[in-house]
Amino acid sequence: MAVINKIVQIIVDVNKWISYGILVLMMIFVGVAALARGLGYPIIGDVEFVQFGMVLVIVGSLAFTEDTNSHIAIGIIVDKFPQTLQTLLDIVAQFLTVIFSFVVAYVFLIKLNFMQASTLLRVPFYPFKILLIIGFIAWGIVAIKKLFQSIKSLKKSSV
Repeated sequence: MAVINKIVQIIVDVNKWISYGILVLMMIFVGVAALARGLGYPIIGDVEFVQFGMVLVIVGSLAFTEDTNSHIAIGIIVDKFPQTLQTLLDIVAQFLTVIFSFVVAYVFLIKLNFMQASTLLRVPFYPFKILLIIGFIAWGIVAIKKLFQSIKSLKKSSV
């Protein structure tokens, strides 16, 4: 089990650092584009590149956010339930997350078209879609890990 946790952690870290790198590149690019626009030499397609970057930052962060329990959760009602019921609801939520992430990754995979490109700059979509698939699969893997941890804690609490 320790080996699996280490592999999952590597996957999370790779996704996290890809997101960090894209975010830094976006910051530099937006700064340069703003400066160029101010000097009268706007960069064509700057909005398009930033949109691509935003998608990759978000999807690359999903696994890290799941791993650190940083997704938004509202526990006003759930926190008042018994611990066993809370754990059961966590199991259901993790199961739905696994299903959702792998369905989205599968849909992107079967609809992968190497001929599609952006409207303005004709940037091909497939590298971004491949990174989307990797991000959703990573999110699903982390959700599977947490699902097994929740099941294990439910077994311990019922014994």
